[in-house]
Amino acid sequence: MTTSEEFQVKAASPRPSQLRVAMLMALLVGIALSLGCANGEIRLGDPFDRQLTFEEAQHRYTVLMRWSKLQSAKNFVAKEKRAAFLKRMKALSEARFTGFETEEAELDDERQTATVRVIYTLYMPSSPYEVEIAERQVWSRNGLSNVWNVDSTFGSLNDVASN
Repeated sequence: MTTSEEFQVKAASPRPSQLRVAMLMALLVGIALSLGCANGEIRLGDPFDRQLTFEEAQHRYTVLMRWSKLQSAKNFVAKEKRAAFLKRMKALSEARFTGFETEEAELDDERQTATVRVIYTLYMPSSPYEVEIAERQVWSRNGLSNVWNVDSTFGSLNDVASN
């Protein structure tokens, strides 16, 4: 290989410093993208995803209700309403939930409140028949925080408890 051929081969290949810079830039872009987003939500106040999204909070609460873990479910209720929540839920203390179906959530324009209707299937030990009961969950949060609280209302709790 002559000197001119060697020069042409060296000129065509990228210099190691250019390759390092390109790799470093790609790495920095990847890190920035992974820290900036969580499930499609930009969380400027919580980049490490320490709080639950609305969907996660709603699903977790509903699953806790389905498994009759009322003491854990109350943590999704605003502190000042927890005692009343547990008092209302005494009507379901003997209920055996067998499933649930969640309807699509309706979010307000500001994404501060959401309403969800959940239909639970359950039976009481005193009756061999399954019944369905509807819960209306109204979720709210303050500002951009991801601390969602639920205000739960059940239709016809007394009818279920008397079965």
